[in-house]
Amino acid sequence: MATEDIVKVSRNYQVTIPARIRQKFQVKEGDLVKVVYDEKENAVKIIPANKQS
Repeated sequence: MATEDIVKVSRNYQVTIPARIRQKFQVKEGDLVKVVYDEKENAVKIIPANKQS
């Protein structure tokens, strides 16, 4: 089952990853993440840099 939430884009185009989603893939302050735009799914994906997919 998917976990989802709605967040607001800030003036500087930043978004906050909601706590329950951060906990799902165990990302914490200072970690690196890869942001990928998937054209096939028309979706943005956030992938922990140490868990490449």
